[in-house]
Amino acid sequence: MIDKAIVGTRIAMLRKDLGYSQSAFAEKLNVSAQAVSKWETGLALPDIEVLLNISWLSSTSLHTLLEGEDFMVPQNGVDRGLLYVSRHLVCPKCRCSLELCVPTKGDKLSFICDNGHQYDVVDGVVYFGSREIEGELWSLWLRNYEHYLEEQRHPGNPRYWQGNPHYRELMWRKIERLRPRVILDMACGTGSGIKYMIERINWPVTVIMTDLSHRILKWNRIFYSGEWKNPYVDMVYLACDCANLPLADHCVDVVFSNGGFESMQNKMMDGFAEGYRVLKPGAHAVYNISVVEDFQSENTQKWIQLCTELASGRYFGPDKMNDIKQWIQKCEKIGYCNHEAAKVYGELPAPLDDIFPFENEIFQWMAEYVVVSQK
Repeated sequence: MIDKAIVGTRIAMLRKDLGYSQSAFAEKLNVSAQAVSKWETGLALPDIEVLLNISWLSSTSLHTLLEGEDFMVPQNGVDRGLLYVSRHLVCPKCRCSLELCVPTKGDKLSFICDNGHQYDVVDGVVYFGSREIEGELWSLWLRNYEHYLEEQRHPGNPRYWQGNPHYRELMWRKIERLRPRVILDMACGTGSGIKYMIERINWPVTVIMTDLSHRILKWNRIFYSGEWKNPYVDMVYLACDCANLPLADHCVDVVFSNGGFESMQNKMMDGFAEGYRVLKPGAHAVYNISVVEDFQSENTQKWIQLCTELASGRYFGPDKMNDIKQWIQKCEKIGYCNHEAAKVYGELPAPLDDIFPFENEIFQWMAEYVVVSQK
């Protein structure tokens, strides 16, 4: 949806840059000064012929006038999404801007900074040299692309479809209201969360999928450019450490996470702070989070006991658990504000015996919230 007030502000800025008063600008466009005033105060939009004339006079594209960003045309084999993101990529080693280097004579498409750090585009994924967490090479569980497809088509753990509505639907409703132009999917894995959004998006969006695993992102690219393609959505794939994102400050409209923050384990809060850094002022993080319901309850205490015995120094010990109030306090320390927290479902009943019942998805016993935090 076009925001008339924002378009009006752009028209006013362009008029002033051209050195025209409202009346002189109106004369040039063969409209009334009152019409120009209505545009600039957001009460009306120019008709298409007038917009074309404003575009010509100001040497500004219609897309920029209406949406605030230049329309990127694919060129030299580089798709539109990557061209757009290339303007916001920075070197994770020295934080200098990265320049897109279009290949010649068989060279790889790559990005390079002024200090000579180079990052190649491998199988359509910008590879920043990241490696999966030692001892947690989860992507190896997927043997090949055929196995990856089996998992994409599987409904998944029924626990995560609980709630009315379930958490993916809650996140979608918020994203639909925000209608962001750039979404960053943090520690995306196979994209099981953003997949639900991509299927429904009906406005132009660039989705940036980030994960440590180049292997998974390579398969994501095949899947989301084929079987799950949405013509409104440009997909970009960055194999990187989400605790040190190769993105400039203030370049993203929504930071999205479907369990991604938690999957970062000991780097979780670093990733959450990075999400804050790259968000535009006033923009939002939309994510789900697992929390305990009540540290004093018998049910929670039994689960904590079992987790303590299981943890043995691993990430998911009780010191990493929060109730929703504690989580919001951590968000505010980073700088987030205006939180919306919607409970999706509560804790599972603790087992009667002393055996922790889950080998994978360790946090599935916990309560689930969808949280929206604003920068």
